[in-house]
Amino acid sequence: MRRNRIHKRMYAVSLEKVGIIAGTMAYSRKRAIECFTPLGQWEMYKRAGYRTVMAQVKILPRTPQESDQ
Repeated sequence: MRRNRIHKRMYAVSLEKVGIIAGTMAYSRKRAIECFTPLGQWEMYKRAGYRTVMAQVKILPRTPQESDQ
């Protein structure tokens, strides 16, 4: 029986003192950048201080019984 993973590693775009920017969570750095800047202007944002960061996402069960398994 395969156990479901509770934590997943994801990437996002962040600006110093702002935190993770909404709508940029993805399973790869490249995809997070594409979500943030679909026109491919990442170098301009990178010079302005934007960075990709790794985030750990915890998946919460819908019902309490799922967490007991």
